[in-house]
Amino acid sequence: MTVIGSDGRQVPRTPEGATSVSDETRARLGRIADDLIPAAEGMPAATEVDVQGRQLDLVLRTLPDLAPHLERSLSWDEPPESGVEWIRQLQADDPDAYFAVAVAIVGAYYTHPEVKRRLDYPGQVGQEVLIGYPEYVEEGLLDGVLERGPIYREVPEN
Repeated sequence: MTVIGSDGRQVPRTPEGATSVSDETRARLGRIADDLIPAAEGMPAATEVDVQGRQLDLVLRTLPDLAPHLERSLSWDEPPESGVEWIRQLQADDPDAYFAVAVAIVGAYYTHPEVKRRLDYPGQVGQEVLIGYPEYVEEGLLDGVLERGPIYREVPEN
């Protein structure tokens, strides 16, 4: 199956169905990700939870049109000195690429089971919603209105 990204270009797919990005792009994403999400206060750094590997594959299976933007945004000639400054510049220069990098890193990080465990976040959990009627309906205050039926005036045709 061929996937077409939001920019109209074909997005390459791996045999497992995940959108692929180059190994170089993955390595560069990891470097930037560690600058943006370093290990701190008991939480792992981005590369400690494999944001550039298996977790990135998870994100790209869900959002395959991020791949071309990731490839473009991470294909620099010289590595930036600071990932934070680089991402700020990317945000100003190429909002689509910035969005792709931010979503890829954050999505990959926060979907990792260890990160969710440390945050005590089980993920989205379905909750039962009880739908009840207001007291005035249960008490029968609208019974007369319902028995009467609709009352309206015909709208004249012009």
